Amino acid sequence: MNVRCGVDIVDVSRFVKIIEDGNTPFINKCFTEGETGYCNASKDLNKKAERFAARFAAKEAVGKALGSGLMNEGVGMRDIEVIKDENGTPGIKLSGGALSHAEAIGMSSVSISLSHDGGMAIAYCVMLSEK
Repeated sequence: MNVRCGVDIVDVSRFVKIIEDGNTPFINKCFTEGETGYCNASKDLNKKAERFAARFAAKEAVGKALGSGLMNEGVGMRDIEVIKDENGTPGIKLSGGALSHAEAIGMSSVSISLSHDGGMAIAYCVMLSEK
């Protein structure tokens, strides 16, 4: 069994600008409907931006743990989705190229941790795999 890790940090102000500019094509390219719905549920601009930034960091962190990165080897941004369980704990749902890559490396589990403070959002991913 191998432990794979990935981490990423994102400046929240990038997402404040994306939201203020109404850059819907970028949001739709990067995030699933579920993620967009969750992020936009807040009326507070900074909270929305923190949510988007943390999920963007999560996608990057998972891509690093997979060993493929994003937009490489058929792994797209929307192939990695941040979900929440009934307790509000974040999790990861893979599809498309990300799922294919996870199956190829024998991934047996994936965990994600998200945080934001001081204008930055961070995500850390731990994955167990056979390869």
